[in-house]
Amino acid sequence: MSSLIAQAILGIIFRILVLILCVLGIYALVLLIKALKIYIKKNS
Repeated sequence: MSSLIAQAILGIIFRILVLILCVLGIYALVLLIKALKIYIKKNS
């Protein structure tokens, strides 16, 4: 029974970590696009 609870907790932690990674990835992409736009404006 305790192993089921442990698996559930691990599953929840894993999902939270994946969610955080996805959010960070999207945030990094947005920042990269903004930086590229500024870079293109400066060079044009």
